[in-house]
Amino acid sequence: MRVYNSIKRGCMALVCMLVMLPALCYAAEREVAIECSWGKIAATLAEPTLASDTAVLIVAGSGPTDRNGNSSLNIVTYSYKMLSDALVERGVAVLRYDKRGIGGSHIAKEDIPNLLFDDYVEDAAQCVRWLRECGYSRVIIAGHSEGGAIALEVAARDLVEVDALVLLCAAGYPIDKILLRQLSSQLMPTYMGLMVQSERILRDIKAGKSVAEEDIPRELISLFHPVVQPFLHNSMQYDPREAMARCEQPTLIISGGRDIQVAVDDGESLIAVARNGHHHTFERMSHVLKDAENAERIDQLVSVYTNPQLPLTEGLVKIIAEFITNI
Repeated sequence: MRVYNSIKRGCMALVCMLVMLPALCYAAEREVAIECSWGKIAATLAEPTLASDTAVLIVAGSGPTDRNGNSSLNIVTYSYKMLSDALVERGVAVLRYDKRGIGGSHIAKEDIPNLLFDDYVEDAAQCVRWLRECGYSRVIIAGHSEGGAIALEVAARDLVEVDALVLLCAAGYPIDKILLRQLSSQLMPTYMGLMVQSERILRDIKAGKSVAEEDIPRELISLFHPVVQPFLHNSMQYDPREAMARCEQPTLIISGGRDIQVAVDDGESLIAVARNGHHHTFERMSHVLKDAENAERIDQLVSVYTNPQLPLTEGLVKIIAEFITNI
């Protein structure tokens, strides 16, 4: 009888554990299509098993980066997917989406040269509207890299109601200054000629002048191709510091000490003008939200940017989750 009671108590404990499990799990992700003026935004919505009033919108970084944090430019990290999973486990819904013209958010080929930064801002705002329509009373935008600039503009322009911002490795200066800094780190002093041409091309694009393909060095064509010049020109008209200064929302600014694309100084630039902000630096974190052994560009491209098995930087999810909880 004593053995039977022991087994019974063990079974009851197991049942209790199983009953508690749903709070630690999340329902299966589902694909959604968000209607907008140009078509449909392809997205993934992940929701906790227990209903939540809070949703986080993840806005991807520059280039052909998809909703999971991967890119056709040989970048495979699944950083956004990992961040989404971790936040949902903590009881927060997450919507991540493919930006216009990327992944499942298809646009006509002839419309690509007309794509502007402003279009990305409106699409992010539309995603926030969609989440509000779904019944979420609190919506936080978590923008990574270029996505941070998009998040800032959505909030600063007051396009929709946004409860808070999380800026992950976001630029603290206009995009032309960021590009010059990145190019300088890669070209100087060995390729001085290319650096000089880069400066000229950036000046012309910012001024609204078209730069012919034949006037762009082969090494720089992917960055300055005529197809992307309207987007670059539009992006250069905005200063994230000005947007940050207009935002009243609580803002968490996160920098990586080993980020080879955006410096810690960018985060400091933003926090200096923030009305209601907090800046945290993870000393070992790279631009893709994972730790790197060093700040060498080639090493990171090989060991971090192409390794989906690496976990997110330890403590990153915790600080974001705590920020959301305390809003």
